[in-house]
Amino acid sequence: MRTRLRTEELNGMTQAINILSSGNAKKTFQNATTTFLQLASVRRHQDASSKAKAKAYGVLKRLASEYKSLKVARIAALVQMGGHFDKVIAMIDQMMVLLRKEEAADIVHRDLCENSENANKNELADIENAIQKTDAMIKRYENSKKDKATEITDLEGDADAGTGIAGTKKSMADMLDMRNKESKQFKQALKDDTDAVGLIKQAITFLSKFYKDNNIPLGLMQQEPEYTKNPDKAPQTSWSGSNYGGRKSESGGILAILAMLAEDLEKEMAEGRADDADAQQKYLEQSGALQDALDAQEATKAGLEAEHAALVEKIAAANEFKTGKKGDQDAGDDTKTALATDCSWVQTHFKTRQDKRKDEMDGLVDAKSFLSGATPLAPLSEDRGPLE
Repeated sequence: MRTRLRTEELNGMTQAINILSSGNAKKTFQNATTTFLQLASVRRHQDASSKAKAKAYGVLKRLASEYKSLKVARIAALVQMGGHFDKVIAMIDQMMVLLRKEEAADIVHRDLCENSENANKNELADIENAIQKTDAMIKRYENSKKDKATEITDLEGDADAGTGIAGTKKSMADMLDMRNKESKQFKQALKDDTDAVGLIKQAITFLSKFYKDNNIPLGLMQQEPEYTKNPDKAPQTSWSGSNYGGRKSESGGILAILAMLAEDLEKEMAEGRADDADAQQKYLEQSGALQDALDAQEATKAGLEAEHAALVEKIAAANEFKTGKKGDQDAGDDTKTALATDCSWVQTHFKTRQDKRKDEMDGLVDAKSFLSGATPLAPLSEDRGPLE
């Protein structure tokens, strides 16, 4: 009995094994096993996806609220509404690209501002330095011009004080005036002497004729009259009848005296001419020396006036240069103001924007990481095969 039961049990197990080992059974078991595994996997991924979506949404919502970003808010809303993760990730990537461009633009703007402000600062410093140097140069020129003007005034001199060009000219004028007076006096004296000699010679001629007409020997005319020996004794004269016989001893003395007077006058005239010639020579020498001195003084004055005029031109040119630099300075100040308006944010907001942008980019990376790590499997079709 026991043997018969064992045999039946074995036959039943063999039949069950055959049933379970058939081709249809194997296919059924394979499909059933795969389906249960897929369903379990789907459930696991769905749970992970929900968690990832919640985390990503939380990060995106915080970023949108903190940085008042409409673009991030749109991405957060798309995650919350169950948008496809691939689309959300693509939007995050686009957002990252925009943030990197914004970061690059901020850096470029900052660098341009720093370079421009440094260049403007250096330019204004150079302009101020140029203006200060020009002011110092103008001051030196003004002092030199003042010194030259003083030298010119001193060189022009004072006629009354006998200094400078005026003094030299006065000396020359005085010397010429004195020489003219001397020459006039000489000419007058020479004329007087000439006239006197002429009169004496006329007298000698008249007396000689008188003596001849009156038969007075002319040889006696050389005898020296007595009164020449005694100046206190006057000559004696006598007349007899209508004919003048004269004192023969004295007639020759008168002619001799007249001849001596004429000779003395002629000698005096010769000496006068010599003295006048000597005085003229000395005048010419002294006048020439004064003229040389005057020429030197006037040449020096002309040089000083040329230097003074050159300084005036330099001062004018320096002032014109300074005016130009003042214009450059005003333009530089305008640029400085414009740069301050355009670049003030670099000092006050660049670092804050950079930090916030980094935080925003880190949050987007985290959200993308959450979504990328939780991409769900595709749902099953009716024949339990996966959908594309």
